[in-house]
Amino acid sequence: MGSRGPLKIPKHLQAVPSAGPTAQQTVAERVSPSAPPRPPGFPEHDDEMVQLWDAIVPELDRAGLLTRADGPTVELALRHFLAARKAGDALQGGDVVLDDPAHGGTAKKNPAGAEMRSQSQLFLEYAKQLGMSFAARARMPAAEEAQEANPFA
Repeated sequence: MGSRGPLKIPKHLQAVPSAGPTAQQTVAERVSPSAPPRPPGFPEHDDEMVQLWDAIVPELDRAGLLTRADGPTVELALRHFLAARKAGDALQGGDVVLDDPAHGGTAKKNPAGAEMRSQSQLFLEYAKQLGMSFAARARMPAAEEAQEANPFA
């Protein structure tokens, strides 16, 4: 087979020339990672929140996924996690059961089921943003890959 000639790449896909050493870095790469402090108003008296914070934040910091500004985001993620956990405990207990009129009044529902689904979904959205899901970690370049030149730039 013969050669096909030069690629015809549209101008809007051409690499942008760099204007300096930080021109190709993202904002996230320019901000040094560091564990955030607990934000003002954090419920220090809530032992579950404090334990979760102390277990999760150091691990995220060690992975370089946090900056000092991420405290409120982590707090919201932990609040949704705890709400889902409490709803799950209530669901397992089975104490509150209501008639479901949508099914002729014969079916029974526990409102904690809907609460657990809702809170779990909200927690997972925060977890994805913080790099806490396996899919988010799979998309992150390894340390040695991050330093390689981008062949598409």
